[in-house]
Amino acid sequence: MEKLIIKSMKKVFLEELEELENELNEILKKYNANSVDELKNKIFNGEIKENDIKDDLEKIKYLEREINKIMRCLREVNMKSL
Repeated sequence: MEKLIIKSMKKVFLEELEELENELNEILKKYNANSVDELKNKIFNGEIKENDIKDDLEKIKYLEREINKIMRCLREVNMKSL
């Protein structure tokens, strides 16, 4: 029974992770960037004005925090499945 619960939890976490990553990638795609670092470089180099994408930057921070939380949960679930 415990293995079934762990497997179900892992599935839910992976689905949530995929949704969050897709949302993050959509924002990056909007600014023609492949990563958050590339987006930050575009801002630093003046290609994109930080004020113009302030809401998206806040959303990116939120998504990154949530992705990290899910990754921690997945690590815990994986440890329990050993």
